[in-house]
Amino acid sequence: MKITSLLWLCAFTLPQYVCSETEEERIAARLERGYQWPPSDSDYKPNTPGWKKLFEHRLRQVEEMEDKSSRFEAYVQTLSASIVQPNFTEHGFGLARAPDDLMDALRQGIYDGLKAGPREEAHYPAIAGKRPWFIDRPDLMTRVLKELQHFPEAWSNMELTPEIAYGFRLYRNQSNLYMHVDKPETHVISFILHIDSSEDAEPWPILIEDYHGTTHEVILKSGDMLFYESSKCFHGRPHTFHGSWYSSVFVHYYPKYGYKETFNDREKVWALPNHWQDDPKTHHEAPIVMHGTTFEEPSCPNGWCQTKWTKKWSGPGKDGYWIAPSGESFLFQPKQQACEDYSEKCSEWVAWDTNECNRNSDYMLIHCKKSCNVCSDNSEAEL
Repeated sequence: MKITSLLWLCAFTLPQYVCSETEEERIAARLERGYQWPPSDSDYKPNTPGWKKLFEHRLRQVEEMEDKSSRFEAYVQTLSASIVQPNFTEHGFGLARAPDDLMDALRQGIYDGLKAGPREEAHYPAIAGKRPWFIDRPDLMTRVLKELQHFPEAWSNMELTPEIAYGFRLYRNQSNLYMHVDKPETHVISFILHIDSSEDAEPWPILIEDYHGTTHEVILKSGDMLFYESSKCFHGRPHTFHGSWYSSVFVHYYPKYGYKETFNDREKVWALPNHWQDDPKTHHEAPIVMHGTTFEEPSCPNGWCQTKWTKKWSGPGKDGYWIAPSGESFLFQPKQQACEDYSEKCSEWVAWDTNECNRNSDYMLIHCKKSCNVCSDNSEAEL
């Protein structure tokens, strides 16, 4: 019966990477990796009481979902965020400020695009209401992705590979953005850069969960950068937007060394419990409705129950600092990393015929960047 059910879902709803194995093969892979049900305290990443409590509750909600394909997707998203994906920071998100000169160019880009006439963005299940407007400025998106890369690197304390800067998206009146996490292969260390909004726009908070299980409502001001681990921390804008338009840019990176080489998208499927296909036996929790890969709790105010107990705060961030969910401020003076070797032997090692940059990559790509030619495009300017 389990094979039949999985094949039925494959025929209509599931991605190809799931359908390449039977349910019996999936369960065998699950056991081999040591996944257990329910997850133990040490399985949660990070292992904090608030994070564990938050996701234990969400997993109970998922277990009570009636539709099998929706239940599958909800399990995958919830388990990926809670126990599969590693966390790279202590807090999960933080608030800082973007440089004024770049912000001036971005604001002008939006006003030029509004004057020329924006296009309608394609339909995404994550967005309720009118389709957003979209202004195509790949030149400015490249600037954001490259010129600001050292900001999330400084916040996360690691080197990153740029994936995409997406914008300008302009949400429109009566819009909502359902709660979700981003795709874990490439959207790992991210930031939302709020550009501007129409004069008639009311404040529109982003909801985001921190690593202690607290849900925050953060009102971003123009020039605010919200750093976040976007494949870990559920986030969205379930409150209805009131105003003509509201624009942000969404920027994503992943760890430069070792992450892509070990990432396997099947992990979040292997983590599913053996009973994921079973019909629910109870209905005690607030029901979840899935919109693609995004979540709504329609029986609760604003479509998300935690809006009743959020921690509310607002930008603007403070120049020279980043602000943690705890309210603490940390000195923040990001600098582009210099393109240099940290050993006088680097050029000698690279000259060997043993391909040391690949064979001994854990050391060479960090300590011999210049000789291995792995510097970012703009790092030479710092020398």
